[in-house]
Amino acid sequence: MSDARAPFAVVMLTYNEELNLPKALASIGGRAPVVIVDSESGDATAEIARAHGAEFVVHPFSDYASQRNFALAQVERRFRWIFFLDADEELTPALWDEITRICAEDQVDGGYVRLDVRILGHRLTHGEFGGSMVLRLMRPEKARFGRGINERVDDRALKIAVLKARLVHRDARPLTHLFTKHVGYARKEALAYLDGVDRQRGLAGFGLRTKAARMVGVRWVYNHLPLFLRPFALGLRVVVVQGAWRDGLPGLMHAGMHALWYPMLIDLLIYEEKLRRRGVLAREFAPRPTE
Repeated sequence: MSDARAPFAVVMLTYNEELNLPKALASIGGRAPVVIVDSESGDATAEIARAHGAEFVVHPFSDYASQRNFALAQVERRFRWIFFLDADEELTPALWDEITRICAEDQVDGGYVRLDVRILGHRLTHGEFGGSMVLRLMRPEKARFGRGINERVDDRALKIAVLKARLVHRDARPLTHLFTKHVGYARKEALAYLDGVDRQRGLAGFGLRTKAARMVGVRWVYNHLPLFLRPFALGLRVVVVQGAWRDGLPGLMHAGMHALWYPMLIDLLIYEEKLRRRGVLAREFAPRPTE
């Protein structure tokens, strides 16, 4: 029985992306339908998307996994393959060619792609993004995301390819936006550590064959390290072992922000929440009678 679905679409999640969206859509260049799921943007995101002919769906944001799964539900009966593209990313001609080939061969269920991260006008070739991969090409009916933040697909039952061409990541928004976003992420990660999905999952889903399964083990080990030691261990790994220092000031700045400051903020919020739950902060700030 033939598959009546269209071959391929690009799917994007957006929220106030008027600065990034034009270059992301330009990298698609009309080569595929675009479906955008927007989290109630208040800027010109909708107008830009519609001007480029994108299908634009508004859906209230709960968490990233839920939003991506909602997007998958919108496309799984219409397209055989989809590629998740963030608004601050761009597809290159080489990556387009590779995506087209993999979809035409139809031998796998999904594809990981490496990132070409640009910051302060500099390409980061070392550090944590030197060899990191994200699952973006997938059959929509076979992929579902878990974990609300730093969401990922359980790929243990999927046949996966690793693409050679890289996906360009460069954010047109000022660095202050990234810091502000990290504060919100850190709060969610702190709650996930204390009583969320990480605590409930444990080592369930761990394996060595796929990246998502290996990450379950990596996160389990990281969460068993002492608070406030974890960020320094991660920072040392990124800067020294993975060589972020080789990218000069932009590399050191990004590593310090993403692999030290951000994890330290998470641990600080975990510690604060523990004190709050034990009643320490309530006692500390309780009104005291004047003498």
